[in-house]
Amino acid sequence: MRIASLLLSALIVATVATLSAPAEAADNAALLGELRSSPHKILFESYVDNNWEIFVINADGSGRRNLTNTPDVHELYPQASPDGSKICFLADVQQDGDTIRSIYFMNADGSGRTFVADKVREPCWSPDGTKIAYCKQEFSKFNVSDFVSKGLFVYDLKTGSIVQHPNTNIHHLYVINWSADGKWFVSTVHGGMGFGHAILALEADGDRVVDLKIGGCRPCLSSDSKLITWSRDDHTICVADLDLQSSTPAVSNIRVIDEQKQAHLYHPDFSPDGRYISYSVGPGGRVLANGPGTHTQVAEMIGVRGPWDLYVKPISGQGPAVRLTQDESLSNKESEWIRRPATEKN
Repeated sequence: MRIASLLLSALIVATVATLSAPAEAADNAALLGELRSSPHKILFESYVDNNWEIFVINADGSGRRNLTNTPDVHELYPQASPDGSKICFLADVQQDGDTIRSIYFMNADGSGRTFVADKVREPCWSPDGTKIAYCKQEFSKFNVSDFVSKGLFVYDLKTGSIVQHPNTNIHHLYVINWSADGKWFVSTVHGGMGFGHAILALEADGDRVVDLKIGGCRPCLSSDSKLITWSRDDHTICVADLDLQSSTPAVSNIRVIDEQKQAHLYHPDFSPDGRYISYSVGPGGRVLANGPGTHTQVAEMIGVRGPWDLYVKPISGQGPAVRLTQDESLSNKESEWIRRPATEKN
């Protein structure tokens, strides 16, 4: 099995090298210059020295720095608070032959790690940064499939209390977003709540569930929640206008940010100023576990290691992308822009 895993990993690396990947940074000097002047940074997960860690880079890909540095814990899926002062994330540890996936939050510099809950799925922040929402895993034993979740819960940073969403029928959600006005969650559902596969808007304090009818998965909302970006399919990143203020939430004016015939494009994220979208580019298909803390599943899932790298394009989708990371073997993915805190000096 180990030999097969190594052979598969080598094949994936060789395949990715031949993919129709976005242009390198040198091919878009103007965009690279803009990114160099951006005050914001980008978080992401990376597999380094047999360990998942959370890193931060400048918007142009420079200044790579490890924020977690924990060889015995695997940190994944960083999410920045709206003001850029904190980061919540997933942490995997092995216990009695099982993976225990937990949520923590910490300060933006990596200090002050605080436990939230275990046996969970991907978290997100409330618009005021005082709460963290997440789903619990569906079964007692861990399953790497991201949609194996049940229930939606909200943790209060000040009191430490946890309350469940009033809609107790919520299940099979993944990649949750909390709207800027606090009234809606936007998430993917897979085989749950009467849907096959869809992106939904769920009322934050009620039972309403609205199918946004755009297909695909892994949505991300702009900081004002007037735009949505998502993976329409394995090969296409889209952006569209999002109306959460009308009686029925709706998406309009869909446009393509990037589309590749062979490479898989996933995990899009808006910059805080709404000018750029970052995303992961890598292989598709099923990948075998190939190191401590890795799992066998399709390549884009959390905890699955593959030769991914991060790219960024302007929200217009015009021109070639800038490549932010340069080593596919490290599996750099799940980018998350983090706002420069107002208290940080120049």
